[in-house]
Amino acid sequence: MTVSRHSLPSAFGRRLQRERESRHWSMREVSGKCGLAPSTIMRAEKGSDVSLGNAAALAALYGVSLDALLAEVTCDVCDGMPPAGFICSACKREAASPREAGTV
Repeated sequence: MTVSRHSLPSAFGRRLQRERESRHWSMREVSGKCGLAPSTIMRAEKGSDVSLGNAAALAALYGVSLDALLAEVTCDVCDGMPPAGFICSACKREAASPREAGTV
């Protein structure tokens, strides 16, 4: 197992934030779509503790798997997971389709 210089909670939070921002959604909009408080979404995006249920709700809303959100960081630019509809300029990885992510 490789130990990354990035912490899992902060990488998870950055990935959540990137998914939200790629859709041009505010935290309030995400809150309305998934039923979580904006403060819960903010804490998750900051890398604070988040319950498994809340993490699953956010992953489902964004159409990505928890596996993808929790994967080891392999790129300093996209954290190994570019947001939906994007290709990373550094590693050239494309965002997984919902089918590839296992969410369809």
